[in-house]
Amino acid sequence: MKSNISKRLLSLILCLLSVISMTTIGMTAFAAEETAAQTSLEPTENKYEIVSPVPSGSTIESIEQPARLDSLEGKTIALVGGSFSASVTHAILRDMLEEEFGCKTYYMDEIGKGGTFNPNNQSQQSKDFQQKLKDYGVDAVISGNCGCGICTVKETGNALAAEYIGIPAVVVGAETFIAQIQSTGVSRGVPVVRTAAYPGAFAADETAVQEQKARDILYDQVVTALTTQITQEEIDSLAASTNVAYDHVIFTGSYQRVQEFFEVNEMSDGLPVVPPTKDKVDYYLTFTPYEATDYVCTSYSGELQDVPPANRTITAYQVAVNAIMAGCPAEYMPLCIAITKCFGNGNFYKPLQSTHAWTPYSLISGPIARQLGISYEDGMINEEANKLLGRYISLAMLNLAGYKIKENRMGTFGYMLPFAFAEDEQTCLDIGWDPYHVTKGFSLNDNVVTCGSTITWGNSVTIGTEEPDKAMQLVAWDITEKQQNGLGNTNPRVPRMLWLTADAAQTMAEGYSSKDTFEDALINTARRPLWMRTYAHYWANTGSKIHLNTSFDDHYYALKGGESTENVEADIVGSTTAPPWLSAIVPFDKIDTTQTMDKGATGIVITGGDISKEAQVMPGGDCASYEIELPSEWSSLMRELGYPTLNSCKLSQ
Repeated sequence: MKSNISKRLLSLILCLLSVISMTTIGMTAFAAEETAAQTSLEPTENKYEIVSPVPSGSTIESIEQPARLDSLEGKTIALVGGSFSASVTHAILRDMLEEEFGCKTYYMDEIGKGGTFNPNNQSQQSKDFQQKLKDYGVDAVISGNCGCGICTVKETGNALAAEYIGIPAVVVGAETFIAQIQSTGVSRGVPVVRTAAYPGAFAADETAVQEQKARDILYDQVVTALTTQITQEEIDSLAASTNVAYDHVIFTGSYQRVQEFFEVNEMSDGLPVVPPTKDKVDYYLTFTPYEATDYVCTSYSGELQDVPPANRTITAYQVAVNAIMAGCPAEYMPLCIAITKCFGNGNFYKPLQSTHAWTPYSLISGPIARQLGISYEDGMINEEANKLLGRYISLAMLNLAGYKIKENRMGTFGYMLPFAFAEDEQTCLDIGWDPYHVTKGFSLNDNVVTCGSTITWGNSVTIGTEEPDKAMQLVAWDITEKQQNGLGNTNPRVPRMLWLTADAAQTMAEGYSSKDTFEDALINTARRPLWMRTYAHYWANTGSKIHLNTSFDDHYYALKGGESTENVEADIVGSTTAPPWLSAIVPFDKIDTTQTMDKGATGIVITGGDISKEAQVMPGGDCASYEIELPSEWSSLMRELGYPTLNSCKLSQ
């Protein structure tokens, strides 16, 4: 017992010593030599000189923010946004500002909203919003409410757009989302985003409580935020600098001390990492066509892209560092670079901050998947190659893109680990279907990485029939159950990835000649009774409390009539026969149903082996695909490592 206590005390002392010995390089990096106590526990020759996995800061230079107002007396205030009961809290703030200070106010839709703001790629909506603020003579902006990961970025965007044109702003958010508001500002060039913190969660409070908190708690914070000047201390506390040379040795120590260093400096996802050294990084770079300082994230047209939420430009060097840390072998570098490109694509990254916890994945297509042994068999995501690529995604999110749990990655219940997989492309050809990447415009033997995300895993569906139409109906039924935000309470037509095992795909192919015709059948069949859709949207849409503002019947007919709510596209409603799985319990020839799929939004992939006949519906975000770039020496490098040739892994139609 005493021995265990002594060990714990010693461990604590060592941790404290390592923290104290850090040097300031924009991360709390500490130097260098092992203490006598540490060397008594670990071999002295076990030393690693490690380099940084984090790119050097944001590409967006910080602006000089406008002065806060001396007084709100007679000022023109815009209250904008609209998320999470803003119509309730903003109304209270507006009335109090008008009463106490005689403010002129513009309220929500009177002036519109700017949405997500990025000065390097500003949307037309954001520019139009800025122009309105100028045209209306607005002196200050109040934006809100921030109560989820995605809406926080949008509502903060309104404030950032204002700050960039010299108008002070304040963002209203639930306490849990204050850190995300502030980090969003720092990463977009606004050192200090003033906030008004709402205690608890908006959705947990009745309207009367929301009004009371707006009156008693938010109002004073808003006034103070708009009338108290920003200090250098605030700027220093929020805007950290990480400007170090890309190949600078940031720490020297034993394997265990390296683990502690990465953990303390928030460069690890909590699992052990492989120490990244200069020599190893140099070796990894030989497996790419990139030089160390080459930027890897570019648009499809070749323009340099910075990667949100930290808005960093990412070099091949940092990709190699994170690949090493993840345990990926050097020959995975082309895949890791292609995955990193996806992080700069809005189709992939948009949902990754949501409280609904989208988990990223990567699909590897083409002969390189077979050359490297990326699995599409049963148990695929647990195969070593697949797991290592998933681990790379995890570290890349943290170190390259800047996602941090509870700061700007806000999944309520946390996240599954990212994963990777391949497609059984030979089976695709055998049954007459195109592989996934071919349906997206690539050639059969192109090497492609596709990154997407899923909200939930859920149960797979066992296909217990040889009849293609019945098998399709089972999948369509599952699609109507696998929607966005649980119960489909926002947009019912979300992107999805549909996995079919080889046996399941063969049954479908007996009735559907291509993935395209199969998708059309699913779209026509996967319809949901509008009553169910309305029930979910009415009672489970926590951001707006629709049930407090309108009756259920009125809301039903609003959805039926094509009304769009909360930035969600209008439902596609029609009078149809009941879905086959409900036909025996619906006593009507026709009922109102809503479409749950959009054409082209569902990726169909044959994967999971052939030991079972199953389908897996993965609802989530859109996908981004990039061709994998190989160095000219690829063939000789792979031959030295004992891999089959790339040509031997190609398929023919």
